Amino acid sequence: LSEIKELVKTRPANRCKLLFLGVDWYRKGGDVALKVAEGLNNLGLDTELTVVGCQPIVEGSLPSFIRSLGYISKSTIAGKERINQLIAESHFLILPSRAECYGVVFCEANSFGVPCISRKVGGIPTIIKPHINGNLFDLNADISEYCDYIYRLLTNYTDYQDLALSAFHEYESRLN
Repeated sequence: LSEIKELVKTRPANRCKLLFLGVDWYRKGGDVALKVAEGLNNLGLDTELTVVGCQPIVEGSLPSFIRSLGYISKSTIAGKERINQLIAESHFLILPSRAECYGVVFCEANSFGVPCISRKVGGIPTIIKPHINGNLFDLNADISEYCDYIYRLLTNYTDYQDLALSAFHEYESRLN
């Protein structure tokens, strides 16, 4: 637990680091994640969206707030370490999937004290408990709902830290 507390403390309180991990941009909700990052930046919260697993599909050039790293293989030690590092340094895993059976990646994120942002589809609600280890949104939720939730937590940083530690507790007690 002390390691996780230290990890959470190293995350910047003045900016938001979102991580999108998925090989199917549309099914995994990459378009929504992009709009959330854009919305948070528009609210004045310096936000970066790191995309791993696929190329973001955007009209025109990639916005400056997106860091696209492509596919990183977890079958190599270096790849697994890189993904773990990316998860550990992120404030949230954002994967607003349109369809998902379960989503082991949510459990992996919680193991680093990283809360998850997703949708109420498939098996995801069996993993993510609202305000305990992240939050779930309806399929037709407005982007502002995601932005308001994240903005409120990161502008009340102790609330974010409490959620991050709660996410780790969920991993330890239920999701490992």
